[in-house]
Amino acid sequence: MIVFEDQLARLIELLPDVTVGSATKSVSFNWGTETVLANYLTLAGNQNFPLIWLVEGQDSNNLREPSVSRFSRIVILHESQKPSEFNPYQHEYDYKLILQPIADNLLTALTQSGISRYSDYNFKTQRVKNYSMRTESESLVYICNAIVLEAEITFSGLSSCINKIQF
Repeated sequence: MIVFEDQLARLIELLPDVTVGSATKSVSFNWGTETVLANYLTLAGNQNFPLIWLVEGQDSNNLREPSVSRFSRIVILHESQKPSEFNPYQHEYDYKLILQPIADNLLTALTQSGISRYSDYNFKTQRVKNYSMRTESESLVYICNAIVLEAEITFSGLSSCINKIQF
């Protein structure tokens, strides 16, 4: 069987680095529930931003093709540099320069990889400014800006080859 998380991780490894201020950072990837995300951020610290988090979901497997599909919820996060600023600032800095390019590159990778596809006529995005992550004790962990992408994504074939992707 094809493991959904493994295939998505392969594509995220290929995403170009992102410039954050004067630093260049690679995009980190992990998965779990949104509660686990809050715990992960507490333990990992901000060195893991920007982050693509795959929220756990249920797979549909087709062993004849072979393929695996999932209605996926993917949260693309970046720690807010100025959480006290209002939405126009968050939009200009985090969304236009960091988060939207990552989302666009992820969709490009899903389209061009040769191992994946998504329903490009019926997917949802939501921009969540000051996405607050709280632990079970309700203490603030991080204030992040996020793009939440929800789409039906399919990984197919057993090929280990990924097409060259033009970002």
